[in-house]
Order: sequence, then structure tokens, then C-alpha cells
Amino acid sequence: MAKFFTIASGSSGNSSFVGASGEGILIDCGISCRGITSALKNRGIDPDSLSGILITHEHIDHVRGLSVFLSHHSVPVYASAPVLRYLSSNGLVPFNAVLNEIDEHGQLIGKMLVKPFRTSHDSVGSLGYSVITPDEHRISICTDTGYLTDDAREHLLKSEAVLIEANYDNGMLDFGPYPYSLKRRIKGPSGHLSNTDCAAFLPELVRSGTVHIVLGHISKENNTPDVAVQTCVAELSMSGLRRGTDYIIFAAPRSELSENILL
Repeated sequence: MAKFFTIASGSSGNSSFVGASGEGILIDCGISCRGITSALKNRGIDPDSLSGILITHEHIDHVRGLSVFLSHHSVPVYASAPVLRYLSSNGLVPFNAVLNEIDEHGQLIGKMLVKPFRTSHDSVGSLGYSVITPDEHRISICTDTGYLTDDAREHLLKSEAVLIEANYDNGMLDFGPYPYSLKRRIKGPSGHLSNTDCAAFLPELVRSGTVHIVLGHISKENNTPDVAVQTCVAELSMSGLRRGTDYIIFAAPRSELSENILL
């Protein structure tokens, strides 16, 4: 049985977990070590049992708790080479941390096969990940991207569960309090994915076999969970796909555990 849940999702911090066959992988450490440890133990997971930590990119809301977590738990870290260099040179990991460049063709971490894919973000080397469990369940994580790259689309399709970004509502961002320069960055090709852009991809995703859709990295200022979900459900409905029958969808909580997805 495969298990997936988010620990936190949003501009204030991001972390999620994929597990199967008694093993587990953490994706990002964007909240405190205490918060991550408490969340894992809440779900009966020993932090020292983790096979690895995948880092999507170096922004603080994805690595805030990494250094302290690694000082308490000796778990290998995987990311793109530029991200690993950034973490090391900026003191964001302990000097003795085990840092591994993720193989672009896929890499076994414990018994789980991890396949990275490129995302489009203003990072030194951002990635999304597909995790394939020993019993061949596929779970994919794709947040912090201005658009869905061809690489991302290829990896997301046929995943049974997907964490995908629905960062902002266009109207809320346009008429919100952010300065023009920040709005332009968010809406740009290396910014974040809007509700509308996320929703447009979902019919294809569901038809490829995805059942569980988790909307992540939802902006506190320029979106709401209800607006994000409603936008996506409307698009899926127009394509003849029924919520609760053809797919399950929910918004990842900003700062608390999500429900378990069991496959």
C-alpha cells in the first residue's frame, strides 16, 4: 500500500510525504524541524526511517527546516546539482550532510524509484518529482512553476495521485495589494501556476488515470482553497468528468496535515 499526504503547503512553508512498504521519502523541508517531526510521528512514522529527502528548489519556504532536521536525523538529500551547491554554499545544510545529485533518468531511493522533471521557476535548478512505489503506484509533485513544461506533463500523466500547484486566482491577483513587479513575477513563465492554468490541464490528467488531485501552494493573499477547487471542478465538469466518481480533489491545508491518500 502506498501513502501520500502533505504536511504544509503554501508560501509560508512546504513539505509532503510519500511512503510504501515500510519506507518513506520526504519532499521539501519548508517548515520547522519540530513541525515536520511532529507531523510524521502523528502518522506513526519515525523520522529516522526516511530513505531520503527530495528538495524541489532552494527557496526558503521549501528548505527552512532542512538544516535543523538534518542535524537531528541523518537522512540523505537529493536535488539538482545547482540546488545542492546553493544549499551547501549558503549554510542551509550541515557540513556533514549527505548530498546527492538526483539522476535525471531516475534513481532508486530505498525501494522507490524517483523520476525528476524540470519545472519553470526563478530558481537555480527547480524540479518536480514522480515517485513510483514497489507495487507500481505513481505519485507526482509539481508546484512552483510558471507553466507546465512538456517534461512535467509527461511525468504527471498516468500518476494515480498528483500534488499540483493552483497558486493564484487571476482576478484576485490583478486587483490585490501586491506591487506590479511582484504580480508580473508571479504571472510570468518562471513564476507560479494559476487556478485557470491548473484547471485546464486536469481533464487530460484525469483521463490518463489520475484519481486523486491535491491542489497545493495556494496563495493566502491571491486565492482561497474554495476558489481554487471550484475553478478546477468547473473545468472538469465541462469536460464531462464527475467529482467523487471520476476523481477526488481537495486543497492541501496551508499549515496542517492533509488527509491520507492511500493507494
